[in-house]
Amino acid sequence: MINPLRVQTYCAGVALIGAVLAAIALVTASLMRPDLSVLRNSLSYYAIGPWGAVQSLAFVALGVTAVAIGTALGSGYPSSPSLLTCVSLLFLAGIATLCLAFFPMGGGGPSTPLGDAHQTAGTIGGVAELGATLAFIIAFKDTSSWWQLTRAAKRVFALSLASAIVTQIEIWWPSLDIPMGATMRLVVVPLLLLWGAVAWRLNRSPGLSLADVSP
Repeated sequence: MINPLRVQTYCAGVALIGAVLAAIALVTASLMRPDLSVLRNSLSYYAIGPWGAVQSLAFVALGVTAVAIGTALGSGYPSSPSLLTCVSLLFLAGIATLCLAFFPMGGGGPSTPLGDAHQTAGTIGGVAELGATLAFIIAFKDTSSWWQLTRAAKRVFALSLASAIVTQIEIWWPSLDIPMGATMRLVVVPLLLLWGAVAWRLNRSPGLSLADVSP
């Protein structure tokens, strides 16, 4: 019989490794492409052209991290709608983020089916990540042992949500000349740090009980 706590510890470890690899790949991709601007160019631009594999690796690592965190939380016997929602949205976010690597953005010019698939996957992944964060906050808001992380999660959610809205505004109205590279990173990086911290917490102190989650 599979031990749920062992599964949780293992998956949390995978998520932690994935978060570290994603962070390293994100930084490396930016450094290897001085022709692109981290303020102006979105992450998707780094996945095409020279060193595109590095950014694709970042997308894969982000997707694996989300799925592994969802599995780790799910193996702790989800006992509330909020935690089940968090787990489900993390799975969705992970799959959508993996699609960013396998359906790269097209080059400049008119939109293409491939580019549309990439943008759709990115939108789904971002919304799912934000929803998972909100569900995580609700699930653990009354748990003293998770108080620090839920407090940080509230700040991350507010920052990432605001940045996601600004990013979407730039997509709809590019004439506004909003630095999309910066706003997109303010969505991705805080969420990555949050889930990395959750993975660390689960890896060090596995196990959830009925008292650990809110309705």
